[in-house]
Amino acid sequence: MVLLRYILHALPFAGSASAALYRRQDDAASTNSTAVVPKRFIIEYHGDATGLRAAPEPGIKVVQTFDSDIFSGASVEADGYTVDDLTKLAGVAKVWPMKSIALAPPIDLQTFADDATAANYTVHNSTGVDKLHAAGVYGEGAVVAVVDTGIAYNHPALGGGIGEGFKVSGGYDFVGDGNWPLGEKTPDDDPNDNMGHGTHVSGIIAGQTDYWVGVAPKATLRGYKVFSTVDSTDEDTLIQSFLAAYADDVDIITASIGGASGFEDGAWAEVASRIVNQGVVVTIAAGNSGAAGPFFASSGSSGKDVIAVASVDAESFPAQPFSATFRTNSSSNTTTLGYIPSTYNFPATITDWPIVPLTFNTSEPADACDPLPADTRNLTGVIPLVRRGTCTFATKQANLQEFGAQYILFYNNDSPLVSLATDETGSLIALITADAGAAIIDTVKAGGEVLADFSANTASGVVGLPNALGGRPSTFTSWGGLYDLSLKPDVAAPGGNIFSTYLDDGFAVQSGTSMATPYVAGIAALYIGAFGGRKVHGTGFAKALQAQIIASGGALPWSDGTTKDYGFTAPVPQVGNGLVNAFKVLNYSTELAWEKLELNDTANFKGSHTVQIANSGDVPLTYNFAVQDAAGFEALEVWDAAVYFSPRLKKFTELTPIKAVPDVALPAGEFTVAPGETKDATFTFSLPEGLNATALPAYSGKIVITASNGEQLSVPYFGLASDLKEEMTPIFENTYPFSTSGVSAENIRTKSSYTFNLSTSAQDFPKVYVKLKWGTEEIRWDIYEPGFDESQWVYPPVVGENGYVGPATGWSGADSYTYFNPATQNASDTFTFPVSDVYRNAQTQASYHTFWWFGALGNGSQIAPGNYSIRFAALVPFGEREESEGWDVWQAPEIQVL
Repeated sequence: MVLLRYILHALPFAGSASAALYRRQDDAASTNSTAVVPKRFIIEYHGDATGLRAAPEPGIKVVQTFDSDIFSGASVEADGYTVDDLTKLAGVAKVWPMKSIALAPPIDLQTFADDATAANYTVHNSTGVDKLHAAGVYGEGAVVAVVDTGIAYNHPALGGGIGEGFKVSGGYDFVGDGNWPLGEKTPDDDPNDNMGHGTHVSGIIAGQTDYWVGVAPKATLRGYKVFSTVDSTDEDTLIQSFLAAYADDVDIITASIGGASGFEDGAWAEVASRIVNQGVVVTIAAGNSGAAGPFFASSGSSGKDVIAVASVDAESFPAQPFSATFRTNSSSNTTTLGYIPSTYNFPATITDWPIVPLTFNTSEPADACDPLPADTRNLTGVIPLVRRGTCTFATKQANLQEFGAQYILFYNNDSPLVSLATDETGSLIALITADAGAAIIDTVKAGGEVLADFSANTASGVVGLPNALGGRPSTFTSWGGLYDLSLKPDVAAPGGNIFSTYLDDGFAVQSGTSMATPYVAGIAALYIGAFGGRKVHGTGFAKALQAQIIASGGALPWSDGTTKDYGFTAPVPQVGNGLVNAFKVLNYSTELAWEKLELNDTANFKGSHTVQIANSGDVPLTYNFAVQDAAGFEALEVWDAAVYFSPRLKKFTELTPIKAVPDVALPAGEFTVAPGETKDATFTFSLPEGLNATALPAYSGKIVITASNGEQLSVPYFGLASDLKEEMTPIFENTYPFSTSGVSAENIRTKSSYTFNLSTSAQDFPKVYVKLKWGTEEIRWDIYEPGFDESQWVYPPVVGENGYVGPATGWSGADSYTYFNPATQNASDTFTFPVSDVYRNAQTQASYHTFWWFGALGNGSQIAPGNYSIRFAALVPFGEREESEGWDVWQAPEIQVL
């Protein structure tokens, strides 16, 4: 889940030669990051049932068997079967349609030179990791499984090898180095990385050089490779990898992987949670779909007992170094400054070039926005210095190029530091800080000069610049909660602008919850290295440690991506309990345990919650309790003729903080816990008042628990001050679903007959377009005999009863293509309805779901000519499948098959 990356290749250790730094920006999230795999299912067996291994059914091929005390079952390919059919087989406990999960695709790639020594760049000061390192705590003895693209284990910062005695002790490649899933899997025991993502993750956990260190540099890593050279994997492979890591007796499993979901009972999420309950800590990325707004959680991290990790921007922004010599009549001083290039780095051949301010007015917002005066000096051989602001960088760039400028420095205004965007190629541009710009201008204004030397690129390494957005939630971090109003994410860690290892012995700076997730895994490794893991503490260990990690979180400010202070703290559905504090995790004698403070909605409100407070210290501790409310927000854009597709959930840029505070009855009287004792503290919530229930107002915050020795921990809470089922029925957005067919996209209301001619000149099949206001546990497309009435609805429907003909099938490529081409695409690549766990649509991505029916029924047969009724329906939140009222049913006309 990578967003922004600067990628440094072959960057040296002490004494070696210089190389290149690459910057790459990745899409926040693919619009189709999760998809149903045609004819593939994951099946769990009851107890000791041997299931399909012992008695294969016709038309069912067992692709992968899972033999584990965690999960006993199989991944199967089943032609002509539905989820309902498979669930009825002997020994089958549960069935999931299998889904693929894609990494976000890169948008662009840029290069510049660097030595990457990162002398003054660190993210550990904000998390307490620096204090643990100072105390000699480095995670020695802890074993962390990295489920990812593999690990470039020959990287010097990752130990330079693989096997016993190395930092990377082993692992497994489940997919090979080919092009799976386009081709075949070629698994082997070599988890070497071809893509870089897993290597970057690994360095965050345990990387180390003479000048830079990961969270737990003495921890042992194991690599479990689930991506080949293609940015896609599936739940089958993820389950295999998690079960293998568990069998290999690791202490921690971390996965910076996921796709749009929001349901805790997916197959992979379920397996991950069960592993936690056996004592293994599991951290999974919360996702990078923050732009979509609330209730857009990711897949694996939705697991009930895993830690879903959100991202916070680092307080230091890594930049390229250069030397600046400030000369006046009486003195000369050379210092290292940092710059952020737009595309390529400034060449090392630039030495002693004067930096020339275009104006001494540091508050001029339109600096170089207009064509420069005719008497402007020749800018060849100098570096013009221009203030950022008002117009595009390309406009300023073009105006400066008219006078010979080849290299241009912009100094920042009050905006956050960014990589500059430009389509002008006649010169190179870069950004420096406002303070650096002011210092240069002051020197030149006083009659001095400032000379730039970019040969310093090969000597000074990465420079950490103050980041105005540091310590704020990353705008890309995905928002929860889940669609059943479960609390996610759980905690946040540094994930914006993170320096770590990369391919070809290089380094990179990347951003994403992919970076925050291994950071938390590293903190768990520090704890286990110091105090032991499940082998010492038993199977309940992981949940206990995860509770301490979550409880350590510190509040973060509400942020819109700027430095504006709103006076609110960030909501729990965005950052969980806040920024993790490793020092608290390892050093506090207060330990908390609780079932999540999930208050649910007004119709299912749960107001009473208990937190167990244990004192592992040597003296009695007395505790005080307080409520720290976070920003509330109205999640729903209510109907407004002027608002696009309302009512719908808001995207991130439409959210504004509101006051939404529940009354909470705290424990009364003195609350003292003796050494070795555990006491229950009960908190009783009342619904917040004065909120607009139709706008889905969400409220959250934390119960702050402070001990008499100064220790302070907290427990997050989250609720919805609305009746979710009432407000989200209907679940379909206005004017949806609708259906078209043919090359002219004729609406089903005017043409409801089909030949199922798939040729490019006909395209005579129904396409159904769906926009969901809320995620649904199930979408059904059922075919009935003509005259079907909703009073005939029975769940699950049985073929031959109540006029039921069978379920429709959907073509797997419908969300990716605008038409079907029989010459290049396979019409049999279909899945069978119902579809489970379908995430909501958003304005920023996955704007609608598309389902194409080519006429095949779930049993594999082609529907016969005749007239039929369609029942296309989605289960509403908290809806009962057995009741017609539990569904939002599209009123489609009867169809005719010709």
